[in-house]
Amino acid sequence: MDNIQTGRLIAELRKKQGLTQQQLADKLNLSNKTISKWESGSGSPDISNLPVLAEALEISVDELLNGELNQLQSDTNVNVSKDCSPRKELTPEQKKERAIIALAASVGAILGILAYNFGWLG
Repeated sequence: MDNIQTGRLIAELRKKQGLTQQQLADKLNLSNKTISKWESGSGSPDISNLPVLAEALEISVDELLNGELNQLQSDTNVNVSKDCSPRKELTPEQKKERAIIALAASVGAILGILAYNFGWLG
């Protein structure tokens, strides 16, 4: 974790939400001096504060630790779930293709089992 980079991200997101250091500190039950230390890079959030801070800033803990937003969120300003990796929504055509592939694989597996059990393979 790069304290300077993480501090810049904290400051940027705090300001984007229109919060003062004191308001963010109040949300986290900390002092505004603690927030100031983080933002200046002279300190870093304690591990126990990371989930709460990430939630307050509406980012993931990974993004907070990396000091940068993931590409999907920064490009589209979409809030990505914090507990799973971002995924694109499948189109109906893609869903249909995947269902057909799954069905074909299942039928193939069943035929393979039957062929083995009944000695059709020789």
